[in-house]
Amino acid sequence: MGNWTEWSEWLKEGYFISFKLEGTTYYEHIIAKDLAHWEYDWFETIAPLAESGPIVPEQLILTKRYDPQTNTNQIWQLIFGIQGEVYIYIELPTDTHRHGIPKIPKPSSTEKEISHFEEWMSPFVEPTFLTEHIMIRPNTDRIAFSAYNPCAISITPILNIFIAKMITERIGTERNGVLTPTSMRYKEILDRLYRRVVACKPLTLLPVYAPPSE
Repeated sequence: MGNWTEWSEWLKEGYFISFKLEGTTYYEHIIAKDLAHWEYDWFETIAPLAESGPIVPEQLILTKRYDPQTNTNQIWQLIFGIQGEVYIYIELPTDTHRHGIPKIPKPSSTEKEISHFEEWMSPFVEPTFLTEHIMIRPNTDRIAFSAYNPCAISITPILNIFIAKMITERIGTERNGVLTPTSMRYKEILDRLYRRVVACKPLTLLPVYAPPSE
C-alpha cells in the first residue's frame, strides 16, 4: 500500500469521481485541490491495557457542503500515520464503526485485536493509503478516533494526518437508470461517465457490511 509521497494514490484536479448515497449515484469533477498536513498529539497519555476516546478533532470538520447556486461540493481525502504502538479505531460517521468483521463488528473488552490500525500498517513518517477515508458533508463529515494501549507502559500516540481538500463540480446524478445532469451542457459527459466510456474513480463513503455466515 503506497505511502503519502506516491502521488498516484491522491485524487487530482481533472479527475472524475462518483459516490453513492441512499440509492443515488453522484458524478463530480475535481476542479481545485489543496494539501493539508496536521500532526495530532493525543489528548491524554494512555495507561497500559487502557482505552482512550473516541475523540472527534474539531479541525477536521468540513466547512462547506454542496451548493446548488455554484454547483460545487467539497470532499476531503484523508490518510494518517501512527506514532506509538497503540491500536487506532475509526468511527466515520462518528456513530459508525469501520473495518469490522462479521459477528464482531466492533472490538469488545475481550477482543481488541480486530478492526484496528497499527504503526506498522501506516508508520508516522510514511502514512499509507491503507488508512484512506473520504469525508463529505453532510453524510461523513466527522471522523472519530479511538485508541487502545496493548503495551505494559503508558503511551501518548501522535497521528500524522494528510488531507487532500478538493472542490468539485457536480456533473449530475443517476438513480434507477435515470440520468439527471445539473446542466444540459453536462448531458453528454454524464452519459459517458455512466456508461464508463470516460474514466471515473468511485469513492467509498460508507462501510460495506458483510452479513455473518450461518
